[in-house]
Amino acid sequence: MPHLMTHRPRVSNLSESDPDHPSHKRWETVSAFSYVLGGLTFIAGSICFFPALSAWLAVGDWLFFAGSLLYLLVTGHDLLEVIKYWRHNDTDNFADHIEFIAAWSYVVGTLFFLLGSLCFLPSLDWTFYGTWCFILGSLLFVIGGFVNILQVVEAPSLLYMQLFNLTVGTFVVGSALFVVASVPYLWNVASGDKPLLFQFVAWQYTVGSLLFFVGGVLTYYRKLVRDQLESFCRLHRLGTIFISSLRQEIHNKSRIGQASTWDADNE
Repeated sequence: MPHLMTHRPRVSNLSESDPDHPSHKRWETVSAFSYVLGGLTFIAGSICFFPALSAWLAVGDWLFFAGSLLYLLVTGHDLLEVIKYWRHNDTDNFADHIEFIAAWSYVVGTLFFLLGSLCFLPSLDWTFYGTWCFILGSLLFVIGGFVNILQVVEAPSLLYMQLFNLTVGTFVVGSALFVVASVPYLWNVASGDKPLLFQFVAWQYTVGSLLFFVGGVLTYYRKLVRDQLESFCRLHRLGTIFISSLRQEIHNKSRIGQASTWDADNE
């Protein structure tokens, strides 16, 4: 399940205004572990979709619902964090608009997954609506991931950039697998062909969920790398020089297009 990624310092504790307060890092740790747990929940739910385990189908649906609810709490928190950042900082730049679009894509996509998981329950049997919820939700995750990856140019180190690319890649490919796996539920398939087809579908859900889990692990590892980078800079007294210069460079680059437009208008 895609996760909002940004290179700026996070203000994850919504009740704390000091950006350097240690509670922000604790919130980021909770968020990363939530994505890992959500990935494990989705893997367990996907296994229940195999035809041989059809008796556990309802359990799989409820596991998907629980995982989606967990993801919604995190993506919703990410969106509120972006809104808080917009209220307290100059946000008239390209990177911040990317964050806003990606955050909304992830929240709305997660809501579709939440509703879709309920629609697939055997007691409701609203497979048609559940399928479209999964397709639309997965597409929003793909869109959010591609929008989010535009921030790769702002990565503060090579390792951080590689982890950023790999994390977004796992989320985008996992979401694409969910789109492909959901489409067959709209088909009219002969009863004799259903076991083989839906076994293939269950494998796609399982692999996609595994990629979500790997993305959650990479999110946590990327956080550790960023923390070590900041600690290294402060240890070598680079905190106020290197980090501030880096942030200023990123800020200036995000305004290149605006500056060019302003110059053209004044010629």
